[in-house]
Amino acid sequence: MAVAWDTTSAARLRPDNAVLELALSQWRAADPVAVTATTLMEIEYGLTKLAKTKPAAAAQSEWLHAEIDAGVVVLLDFNERAASITGALRAAQPAPPTTGRRPSDRSKADNRVAWICDLQTAGTAYAHGYALASADAHHVVIAGLLAMIAPGTPALEIVIPPI
Repeated sequence: MAVAWDTTSAARLRPDNAVLELALSQWRAADPVAVTATTLMEIEYGLTKLAKTKPAAAAQSEWLHAEIDAGVVVLLDFNERAASITGALRAAQPAPPTTGRRPSDRSKADNRVAWICDLQTAGTAYAHGYALASADAHHVVIAGLLAMIAPGTPALEIVIPPI
């Protein structure tokens, strides 16, 4: 099964590193790295914030778009089916599950935005028939929600990130 990389995995994709070599080898094997439109949005958000203090972040954004244009990275769109699936997931669990801890650099509002992004990423991967490479515990919760709201359908497979 094809695998989409979540934001944490895809954000490691940079020029001149081992992750790029993995992506290039997958591309040569006709199995390019896939990311969702939401994943790209999250990466762009981070790079745009970072570019205010580290100008090289803007160059990394341009590089990533060149990789998408070249087909090394495939972009999965947030289409009608993904939107419907994500809406059903959000209705089932509108707020992130409580884990007892929140990263100290995130507000409650930022955690809610991250939850919606996690829902969109999982919903998009599922809509396109991809497994999701993620070490994020929320994606496991989301896979369980999908099984609950769509019993009898194939499960969203969560796989260990390749990097």
